[in-house]
Amino acid sequence: MYCYSDIEKSEACDKLGSKVEITRFKGLGEISPKEFKNFIGDSIRLDPVIINKETSVDDLLSFYMGKNTPDRQNFIIDNLKVDIDSA
Repeated sequence: MYCYSDIEKSEACDKLGSKVEITRFKGLGEISPKEFKNFIGDSIRLDPVIINKETSVDDLLSFYMGKNTPDRQNFIIDNLKVDIDSA
């Protein structure tokens, strides 16, 4: 079971009982192939990445999956949006 918020985690723990094991992944690279199969399911939340004619696919893949951690971190911080209703 995958939870995407503290509320979901709390509800899942209540549903599953006292013997709950909680594991956290920082990124997809930390998920084993076996876990990845369970991770990708009907309930997964995905946001599309839309590219235009001026965008290089190589540059886009390098940005999202490359070793440019500071650039990616700054992008996330600059574009972070908080849903006040669920915060």
